[in-house]
Amino acid sequence: MSFLKEVKSWIGMDPDSVTLKDQVSKENPLFVYVKIPGNIGPMERGKRFEDPLQGALSREHLGEVTGGGAQLAEEDTSTTLFCGLDIDVYDFERGIALLRRELIRLKAPKDTFLFYELNGQGFEEPLYVN
Repeated sequence: MSFLKEVKSWIGMDPDSVTLKDQVSKENPLFVYVKIPGNIGPMERGKRFEDPLQGALSREHLGEVTGGGAQLAEEDTSTTLFCGLDIDVYDFERGIALLRRELIRLKAPKDTFLFYELNGQGFEEPLYVN
């Protein structure tokens, strides 16, 4: 099972659902999972990333942050390996561009990735491209 399908099942979505590029809209949003590496707790995640992203998405009417979570280290549950943001995007091209621009502006760590599935194809895109 791909990482994105696993995330979808964690949050109660159908892991096999397919979003078509030409049908992305507020009524049929594209689910995007942003995986942010590092020991970032819930309060910091909200302040650093969720709230500013929600503000930018709302201002442009391009989507909303629908949730977030963290993966704890098995050997030390006080350490977060990565955190994630669940985001619904209403316009594919403009929404992904906004996420990239804002995450870079917010100084998301190196190795931050955007995961989404479009037209049945999974995408795992690094935020920072060499």
